[in-house]
Order: sequence, then structure tokens, then C-alpha cells
Amino acid sequence: MQMKVIIVGICNVSLLIFLAACHCCKKQEKKIIVPIVVEQAFTAKYSEIPHTWQIHDYGYEAVFTQNGIEYEAEFSGTGEWLESEYLVSEKEFPAVVLEKIKKEYPKFIITKYEIEITPQGLFYEADITDGEREYEVYFDGKGNSVVDLYED
Repeated sequence: MQMKVIIVGICNVSLLIFLAACHCCKKQEKKIIVPIVVEQAFTAKYSEIPHTWQIHDYGYEAVFTQNGIEYEAEFSGTGEWLESEYLVSEKEFPAVVLEKIKKEYPKFIITKYEIEITPQGLFYEADITDGEREYEVYFDGKGNSVVDLYED
């Protein structure tokens, strides 16, 4: 009986130490330092909308909600706006893009639809899968395949 009490006590102390360590690690997470020029570029484009930042190979991504839609706006390290994107439904994709996906990937289903706004215009990105393979495909409004330079 006394052995059970000792084991339970050790387990409780171990759990408390683990929880305290997790709490300390969470407090030590580093805040992303965004260059002022990037913050200024975001504010110039989107005003004072509350946002959070992520770091990527191409620069920085601001995540924010506007008019009930969650956006991701991407900026270079020098503050150049690269693109903004948001999730949509199938009905918001041009029929020509949907037909192109069905023609080029007949055994695949679309699992995600995104509209990307760029300095060059609107583009349409879809995640597709056949159950084993997954791809991201990217098209202009006419159904032409294009390369997404800032995919994260």
C-alpha cells in the first residue's frame, strides 16, 4: 500500500514538473520581428486591420479577417506586396478552370479552392487528390496553367 502512495506521489510530481516546463516553453516562444517597411506596406494596403505574421522563404505573410473572410497577404522582406489569397467554394471558380482541372486530372477530386489576388491579376488555386497523391494546381481566369511563385 505504501509503495502505491510513493508511486502516485512520484507520478504527480513528474506531471507537475512537466506542466511547469511546458508553461515556461510557451512563454519563451519568440515573437516574429517584422521589418517596419513590411508593416507599413500592410497598413498602406489594408489599413489598421488586426493581423498576425508568419515568416516564409519569400518574406512575410499577414493573416487577417476582413468582411468575414480570412485572408493571407504576402509581402517581400522589402515591403513589396506579392499576393493575397482566401478560400472560396467551387461555385466561385470560373467554369473554364474547373473544366481544365477535370480534363487534366480526371481521377482527382478538388479538396480546396482559393482565389489569389496579385499585381498581375486574379488567379485560381486548387488542391487536388486521387486518394494517394496530392497536388496544388494554379490557373489564370482563362484556364491556363501558371506557376505560383509564392506558394508556402
